[in-house]
Amino acid sequence: DSRLAEGTDPRHPEVNLSLAVKKYQRSSADKAYRSQDVRTLAACWRTVEYLMTEILDFDKTPKSGFAVTEVPYIEVYSFLRDRTRAIRVDLHLQQPRSTTQRTFVETHECCLRFEMLSLFLLGVGAEADPGGTSASTEKYDPRLGLKAISQTIEPLLNAYQAVREKVLARSILAEVMGDLGAGDEEADGEQEYCSAWEPSVHRYIVLLLMAFSPEGLLTHLAKLSREILSHPLVSFATQAFAAFQTDDYGRFLRCYRETDFLTAVAMSGVADLARMRALWLLLRTYPQPVGDKLPLSRIKNILACASDAHVRSFLDFHGVAVSDDDRGSFVLLPKKGSPEAARCSLLTGPNRLPEKCTFPKGCDSMLSAKFEALGLARADIVFGGADPVVEVVEAVVEAPVPDGICDSTEAATEKEEAAGDVVDDSNP
Repeated sequence: DSRLAEGTDPRHPEVNLSLAVKKYQRSSADKAYRSQDVRTLAACWRTVEYLMTEILDFDKTPKSGFAVTEVPYIEVYSFLRDRTRAIRVDLHLQQPRSTTQRTFVETHECCLRFEMLSLFLLGVGAEADPGGTSASTEKYDPRLGLKAISQTIEPLLNAYQAVREKVLARSILAEVMGDLGAGDEEADGEQEYCSAWEPSVHRYIVLLLMAFSPEGLLTHLAKLSREILSHPLVSFATQAFAAFQTDDYGRFLRCYRETDFLTAVAMSGVADLARMRALWLLLRTYPQPVGDKLPLSRIKNILACASDAHVRSFLDFHGVAVSDDDRGSFVLLPKKGSPEAARCSLLTGPNRLPEKCTFPKGCDSMLSAKFEALGLARADIVFGGADPVVEVVEAVVEAPVPDGICDSTEAATEKEEAAGDVVDDSNP
């Protein structure tokens, strides 16, 4: 535990106050919060920076001055999840003043990215990260991670809405009062913060709801403004959702294959189901009376797998054979009535799309490849270094041309064209 003084006796632990971070305490009906126990906004943000830069990668790069030197990431995650929750409590206690402030918004954005990164490191990408759960007695429960994500999303969305309402109120006040209301903002000493990462966060939320809580997605989309929904980053999420809902799994997996790391993490909850359904559709549409075979590389691309080992494991789990010869590796689509067809669960099962995929959860090669390609530290990812960015170019409205100028220009153009026709006719 990083709060203990180095070399302390475990039987009589001493806290190193310079390294101590406030622990989360569950609220109760008789609990009274004292002002001196609540951190300021600046202190909250300094704590976030300390946790993410010094503790987040502690399983890979231990630091001096701490009581322990070797811990698996699951213990790092448990520590950070508790401390970041305590930070959010201090921020919530200072509402409504804190709601529209930069610290409130960015802290919740960092917490969301931290939970998504941990979902990869401890869940779908555990094998890709040596600091996994093998050395710990604790076990990661994705449901707790998703619960923490939901506890982060709701206040963050409320903050975005509060900022928009406050900006709108200021603009209306400025129009009505003119220069008389210009000094109010300076007197308050506070400026609402419009986050540049808001479209990315909306993108993550839509895809997380699609993958892990689809029953609440349509309600969430109905609350978003047309401006947000039309943003390219959010539009990608709605298109991916539409592709999944309309059984266009090839398009969904293409989005999964081509998108950025954190977006893929948000989509990963249904990635295996989309792969299974895409394979089911393929097996139900090839000429079964004669059989067929396809290059393994093509199937790997269709199923959005980054490694041959991953796609081979997925195919083998569903009873689809792969043959290797001098020409390469091929996926065998069995002939109807053959022993190979009888072993394929997707051919012998019900004649409807599978409802769930039972392929064992583990390292997703596509996510691992995206994570390695980033080349970023974990802290950089949490602070927004891996977020997708799209520059929205506003259309330039041309000024109208006065009628007189337009008429004279058209007349001059017609005269030049007429002159050109005469010259062309005179040529032999």
